[in-house]
Amino acid sequence: MIQMGFHQYRRLLHFVLIVLGLQLSAFGLAQSLTMGLFGRLPDALTPTAEATLPLGDFALEARFQRDALGVGLARTLEFSALGRLSYRVRAGLGFAGWGVESRIGGTFGPVAASLEALYSTTQRSALWVGDEALGGLRVGLLGRYRLSPRETLGLGLGYKRSLAGLASGSGELSYALRQEQTYTLGLGVDDSRLYALLGWRGELDEAGTLLETTLRAGQLWRLEAALTAPLDEELNNLKLRLTAAYPWAASLGVEAYRFRADASYDGGFSLWLRYTLSFGGTE
Repeated sequence: MIQMGFHQYRRLLHFVLIVLGLQLSAFGLAQSLTMGLFGRLPDALTPTAEATLPLGDFALEARFQRDALGVGLARTLEFSALGRLSYRVRAGLGFAGWGVESRIGGTFGPVAASLEALYSTTQRSALWVGDEALGGLRVGLLGRYRLSPRETLGLGLGYKRSLAGLASGSGELSYALRQEQTYTLGLGVDDSRLYALLGWRGELDEAGTLLETTLRAGQLWRLEAALTAPLDEELNNLKLRLTAAYPWAASLGVEAYRFRADASYDGGFSLWLRYTLSFGGTE
């Protein structure tokens, strides 16, 4: 009887959260509302909802799914020609546990940097299906320094501590040269695995179809590719994203006309379908 009551409560909570998101949009409070459906074999389907609400100079985010909910607050400060500063904090609570994360980043003259810190008592994918299936502590620092209008140095540092107490670090140094296309070379290490970095970014045709690829090869293998192609004069684009890695994992994403579909494999298959409604304002 206790188990039956738990499942009934979970279904009731999910229903209330989805209705709340719809009511926010109906009263014009939401800036955007994304409704989705996530499925992972052999688990049951999970309805999802994401809403953004303007709150003065801040943007309030709300995330709902069957077993968890989350809230976030973000703001961007503009400093005219000097640069900009943005920061975000988010928290998630679910039946599996809880998590918090924060991010601050900015651009000032030739320097751009961001610092991110996350901690969760469970896998972050249990708090939100689009997050990584890792828990514990993660800290990351990314930085870029523009040597000249065509040359940029990049630096990435990371630290992870899993729920089991295992710690690992990572580092990556890169050099990018922008001509008609952008070429990137670099070296990195991830948990004692060394790899080389190769990247290319450029337009494929006069319509402005943009392709960006990044390959990490060595003791770690990972390929990332993103294609953006204009569909019409109303700034609608077709976006394709592909990721493949070894040990075997892969993901494919397609986005067009406010629809988005993401399929992935990381030991199991999953599919996430979403549609976004926009209610005006700056997203």
